[in-house]
Amino acid sequence: MKNTKTLWNHNFAYNGWISKVVGKRNRILDVGCGDGTLAQFLRTPDNHILGIDPSTSSIQRAKEQNEYDNVDFVQTSFEDFNAENTKFDAIIFVASIHHMNMKEAIAKAKSCLEKNGVLIIVGLAKPANFLDWTIEALRVVPSGIISAIKNNTTSEELNIDVSYDIPQMTEVRNICAKQLYGHTLRYGLHYRYLLTWENK
Repeated sequence: MKNTKTLWNHNFAYNGWISKVVGKRNRILDVGCGDGTLAQFLRTPDNHILGIDPSTSSIQRAKEQNEYDNVDFVQTSFEDFNAENTKFDAIIFVASIHHMNMKEAIAKAKSCLEKNGVLIIVGLAKPANFLDWTIEALRVVPSGIISAIKNNTTSEELNIDVSYDIPQMTEVRNICAKQLYGHTLRYGLHYRYLLTWENK
């Protein structure tokens, strides 16, 4: 397997953006952390990051590759996760929320967020209207070029659980409109949507 420090894929592409949104927030929960790449990328000397994932193999790799005392990994689904009255300053879902009931996952995330904490979702959704399909088509060429240059390594190649049972953008928009007042939702380049919401 390639060295994970040199890997790039459509999810890792947003690590820098996520880091900017997280900023100096200290207690961070990475939901569906996979092999722990994002958690370790976000690590600073002053924060604490907890990565959770239901996959035994993913958590094992995350722990084996972990170099830091303030980054921890626990094998659990988000549905079964017990925050034990801990509130997080940032909760992150990268290509993971479509593995869950999105309404329930967002409700639980909101209950676990500290005041002024931020919810970040890098998600996948099927185009639902003409605008969606137009954007989807416009993303093909630039995403393909960047993927070739960066030597895209898929989640399947990393033995990370993948689900293509993804919602339509209409469903995502409706859920977010009802549950996340004041959220920001936009398209990312690599077939992802990018959502942020602050618990004000």
